[in-house]
Amino acid sequence: MRQRPGTAKGIVFITLEDEFGVANLVVYPNIGGRDRAAMIGARLMVAEGRIERETEHAEVPITHLICRKLIDRGDLLQQLSISANDPSWADATLGRADEVRRPDPGSARAKAGLPASRDFR
Repeated sequence: MRQRPGTAKGIVFITLEDEFGVANLVVYPNIGGRDRAAMIGARLMVAEGRIERETEHAEVPITHLICRKLIDRGDLLQQLSISANDPSWADATLGRADEVRRPDPGSARAKAGLPASRDFR
């Protein structure tokens, strides 16, 4: 999840979550401007920087990575081929993190039938 609050003076916060917990990438405006393409469009991104952890005064441990560099490494996804016959499966199945997936226009989705309305008076 990427956020850029109006009160943060141009700082972008990227929230990451995995089985170990939550971490925040803190991207200052100069880094965000330089590495904007990676920050906005990367399917796989490497973030380099300095880690800050707050454990003593926090109810839940907080981890921040103050970013120095963002690198788009989406090219590595092409190496995850299922078979030699279909090397471009990643383009068809993996989307950007902020992309909304929609069914193909030709696909017919079964509509859920709703029961008739019952008016209780």
